[in-house]
Amino acid sequence: MIPNQKQSRNRISFIIFGLIGALTLSSCGKSSETFLAFKEDGVFTTVPKTWHEISATQLSDFEAKSTDAGAAERLAAVKWQIAYSPDSKITPKEVFSLAPQESPIVFLRIRNLYPSEVNAVSFNSLRDIVLPLSSWIDGSLTAPKFTLISDENFKDKGATGIRTIYTFAASNEILETMNQTVALSADRTVLYVLIIRCSATCYTQNQSSLDKIANSFTIRGK
Repeated sequence: MIPNQKQSRNRISFIIFGLIGALTLSSCGKSSETFLAFKEDGVFTTVPKTWHEISATQLSDFEAKSTDAGAAERLAAVKWQIAYSPDSKITPKEVFSLAPQESPIVFLRIRNLYPSEVNAVSFNSLRDIVLPLSSWIDGSLTAPKFTLISDENFKDKGATGIRTIYTFAASNEILETMNQTVALSADRTVLYVLIIRCSATCYTQNQSSLDKIANSFTIRGK
């Protein structure tokens, strides 16, 4: 199985250091979005230009302090990662926490899979990248106020995977909505993860812009 399929609700241990490419989209001289690109893998997405960036260096420096088993190995496999939020107070600590925030957080990570992981990847393991969703969905585990909003296949030129949107009770029993897209490269060696989340109230209030971010996520491949 892919590492980090733990049931902890207080910390995200994604199985995911890299270079950042950020360009600004312009229309008639007025820029409205930040265009994120990792050209090596043909990965692109957009976020509102006014949003605050949490850089790859900040994320990696924070993650490097982790004492979790296998954390150093997972970090070494990261090709690229970046996060954004409209709230300038959001730091890597909030990015790597499941505590619900009242401002959206977008986290994008690309990492290589180790040979031992390649054959273990399945749609369920992709779905369970953050939380044990498969077990919540089939009822084998009791879910904390869990509501499945959608669970659909994701397919692009360079990768296939699954996009799941759901609400659950995070810390302090506050409902949180998460939109996660997890995909695997055609040769099954690279994992692509896009996480968009905030409190359920926040998500509803910002759903149009958050859907736009999710729908802009493109993986063309090498």
